[in-house]
Amino acid sequence: MSARLRPDEYFVVTSSRGRPSVWTWEIQSRPNPLGIKLGGADFNSEPGAKLAGEKALIEFLVRLGHEEGNVL
Repeated sequence: MSARLRPDEYFVVTSSRGRPSVWTWEIQSRPNPLGIKLGGADFNSEPGAKLAGEKALIEFLVRLGHEEGNVL
């Protein structure tokens, strides 16, 4: 039997690099790391990267919930 999905353990982190700044997002998990990197790059602004990351997080959690047979 699989553990119940805990959406509150997953979150989006944004960061920038270079000049001009290029923003990225990554989905992370606590207390256990995901084991893979899920992210996106090449955004012109932090809000744009954050929004894209949050949309991806929702999709990730929905798919994960379906795989584990959990309802969000």
